Amino acid sequence: MSADIVLTGARIWSRPDAELSEPTTVLMRDGHIAEIGAEPPAGTLSFDLGGRVLTAGFWNCHVHFTGSPWHRSKTDTADHLQPFIDDMLLARGFTNVLDLASSPKTTKSLIERIDTDDLRGPEIVTAGPGIRPWRGMPFYVAADVPRYLHWAMPGPSTPIGAATAVRMQAAAGAGITKLFTGSYVTPTDVKPMKVSVARAAVRAAHARGFRVFAHPSNREGTEVALLAGVDALAHLPDETEGTAALLREAADRGIRVVPTLHMFAATVTDDDTYLAPIREALRGFIAAGGRVLFGTDVGYMSTTDTGGEFAAMEQAGMDARAVLASLTTEPAEFMRRDDLGVVEVGRRANLTVLEADGAPAPADFASVYAAVRDGRVLYTSPSLPPE
Repeated sequence: MSADIVLTGARIWSRPDAELSEPTTVLMRDGHIAEIGAEPPAGTLSFDLGGRVLTAGFWNCHVHFTGSPWHRSKTDTADHLQPFIDDMLLARGFTNVLDLASSPKTTKSLIERIDTDDLRGPEIVTAGPGIRPWRGMPFYVAADVPRYLHWAMPGPSTPIGAATAVRMQAAAGAGITKLFTGSYVTPTDVKPMKVSVARAAVRAAHARGFRVFAHPSNREGTEVALLAGVDALAHLPDETEGTAALLREAADRGIRVVPTLHMFAATVTDDDTYLAPIREALRGFIAAGGRVLFGTDVGYMSTTDTGGEFAAMEQAGMDARAVLASLTTEPAEFMRRDDLGVVEVGRRANLTVLEADGAPAPADFASVYAAVRDGRVLYTSPSLPPE
């Protein structure tokens, strides 16, 4: 059993539709929120948050563990790996992340080392290497992965092959599924997945209770995703022509979207003639009742700072409450985690503390003071001593 820890001076934003509390206490016991607002027992280990805003722990629903230093995730020292985990995830407030295509060996090692406290990190759920169309290797993956390893990212040509790929990825530790329903085989050419293959993969994933993400890219890839019955789009389509009606249909069917707006600016072009239609696609999706999951594509995108994504979401019309929902309540509900997503007694103590001490604007979500997972302070800014 872990020792009790109390956070004092916490201005709690318990859920997106709630008001900010006055500074109060949060007692954490055995990984859960035990009491709010009560005087803690004498001698309880205490951290003073100084009136800063405390929310439920943030989710990043689109990350990758690719490239250095993750290649040596099993053998590298904790002293070497920990700063990368801090910079990419904990310093951004992420207590839960969804890995949407990485080497199973990499993520398995990270998960095991985090679970055994060799490393401090968020809870990771992985899709494994993802599933691509037959002869549809993404060009950017092909450039980074030797050809003799391309087999590790399955490209089934039949429904039976798709179901087998899902089964094999589950056996390797996957807990979600990622489909490239539209794969950029060159910087300008998108190859769609066969609808029958995508449907079979979705059926196999849903039979295991997995959520399914689709990488759509364009109109045809988005259409395949909807016909297959996926649960979320891992990106907005960046070729937006002809996608407005499809995105409205996705919203009506409860399919979530991970916008990754800043990724497009950081890895393709910052020309607003390219970016503005993508923002408008998000605006139209939300206007149709669509629900958003926060995600950055960090790991593919080299920058770890989240400020660009929050700025782009605000530019697309999302206010602070909508952004907080995408970080907390929406992903918790989507992943069927009723123990997470809000700050209340009995919930798991996954918490994010912002530098802000007043009502946050979207930009304030990028400035994190501390990250707490299962009642343990995993990351602190230099002014807050570690556990």
